[in-house]
Amino acid sequence: MRPMFKLLILALGSTTSLAQTETSYKGSRFSDTWSTVLEGPYQNLPQEKVTVRSFMSGVLNNLQKASERTLATGDDTLPYFQKLLHPNGICMAGTWNITEPSRYSGYFKQGSQGLIILRGSAALSQINRGEKRSFGLAGKIYPTIDPNHQKPLKTANFFTIDNLAGTYSKNFLDSPMTNDITSIGFGLDNLSQLGILNAANNAFSAAEKTLNRVLSVRQLYQVSELGEQDPKSAITPLWLKVAGRPETRSLNKDFRDDIRVPLRTGILYFDIFVSSEGNLGKDKVWQKIGYIAVDQESTSEGCDHRLHFQHPGWRNDLRSE
Repeated sequence: MRPMFKLLILALGSTTSLAQTETSYKGSRFSDTWSTVLEGPYQNLPQEKVTVRSFMSGVLNNLQKASERTLATGDDTLPYFQKLLHPNGICMAGTWNITEPSRYSGYFKQGSQGLIILRGSAALSQINRGEKRSFGLAGKIYPTIDPNHQKPLKTANFFTIDNLAGTYSKNFLDSPMTNDITSIGFGLDNLSQLGILNAANNAFSAAEKTLNRVLSVRQLYQVSELGEQDPKSAITPLWLKVAGRPETRSLNKDFRDDIRVPLRTGILYFDIFVSSEGNLGKDKVWQKIGYIAVDQESTSEGCDHRLHFQHPGWRNDLRSE
């Protein structure tokens, strides 16, 4: 199996971890989580480098542990930790809004509104315009629009990417991102990353333990079950797409400024699309069902080293219709 595909394990998960995720997680308050994200604001944006040395000579085991942690831990924030594959990011806060009818349940249902915390990132070390960058966007939805709610609430997490091999998109907002990670290109310009990918391969293979196939999507049942009294009745789309609206783009060197610059003068919008029709890695029949409105951002230690998104374990019993 090619090393590139083994990178999927961090974004995909293990069939052995699902039971663990429900045992200790009690939820959190939005205000507490966002306060943690704001900790340690950067004066200058760091440019963390990912190399083979990042994983080898004892750190390799940390990569395996990180894979296991993100599968088994539902906590929304953690003590300081290093994001080993997506170290450079920017966090955002706003609202998740579903405005159109669909057959899907939970927080895909028309009328659903919730607070959301997002982290946009670039995989490995490539963060500047002109480099081949692989963008990702993770979201954490709270089932409330009250930023000062007092009762801890369990969140629903989702994960989307544009292309694991990277693209030459000039702006982060120009790259629609989906939970379908099979559209992966690989060319000569990726050869310099083979050592990194092979190190990730070894660590993730150990972390997955019993997973004997490459999963191709990050499932969305946390969102479709959020707010449902009977999770077994949930109807879950196979695919999610999040796309920045085609507004005026500024040309920035660092992808984090693609988000920071427009937020200085207004609200940033991402449109939400779902689908259960189509094929992996190919054209899908997308339905636009709502939008994300972002009005806050943070480039900080808290964003890069405290905020945690739990990867749900793989399930075979999901209903899509």
